[in-house]
Amino acid sequence: MRIERLVIGSTNPAKVEEWEHFLERFNVKGIGDLGNFPEPREAGRTFTENAIIKATHYAKITGEFAFSEDGGYEVDALGGAPGVRSRRILPGDKDGTDQELIDYILEKLRGLPHEKRGVKLSFVAAVSDPEGKTIFLKGNSLAGIVAEKPGPVRIEGYPFRTIHLIPELGKTYAELTAEEHEKYNHKRPVAEKLVKFLIEYR
Repeated sequence: MRIERLVIGSTNPAKVEEWEHFLERFNVKGIGDLGNFPEPREAGRTFTENAIIKATHYAKITGEFAFSEDGGYEVDALGGAPGVRSRRILPGDKDGTDQELIDYILEKLRGLPHEKRGVKLSFVAAVSDPEGKTIFLKGNSLAGIVAEKPGPVRIEGYPFRTIHLIPELGKTYAELTAEEHEKYNHKRPVAEKLVKFLIEYR
């Protein structure tokens, strides 16, 4: 089955824009550009489960190949939390704003020394066909340190990049130059594999 178009199963403008950049040579569309579709309930216990839930959901309702990702912030001092609940860590399972999420993590780690502020920015992805079969899946992560305060650069929709310090560079993820971003982007290896996959299905 040929892939005429790949639907990016996310309503986060920053994510859609990022994947449009990765896949600029292909026909891709964000789900929000195709209509007002219901979002799936991300009830998975892992990033992988949630990525599959979203990809199969959007593939089924659009009748097209759909790509979805899931990931989060896994803080060592919090036992890997917030993990899959990275956007729903506030009391009452509230979906927090970027600033609320940043403030929550920094408050939890207040006073902890540098060596105890380890963290992983984790990510997985899945592509599903119109029948809901998952045909591509991959995970990756970027280790770092939770900064003691937000960096000067913020990217709307990606709150944790503002406090994710890359020790060898001495700057946060959000501060990376275009060249550094190409090197350190934890989604790049997956994007390269996805490009090869799409070429095969043209």
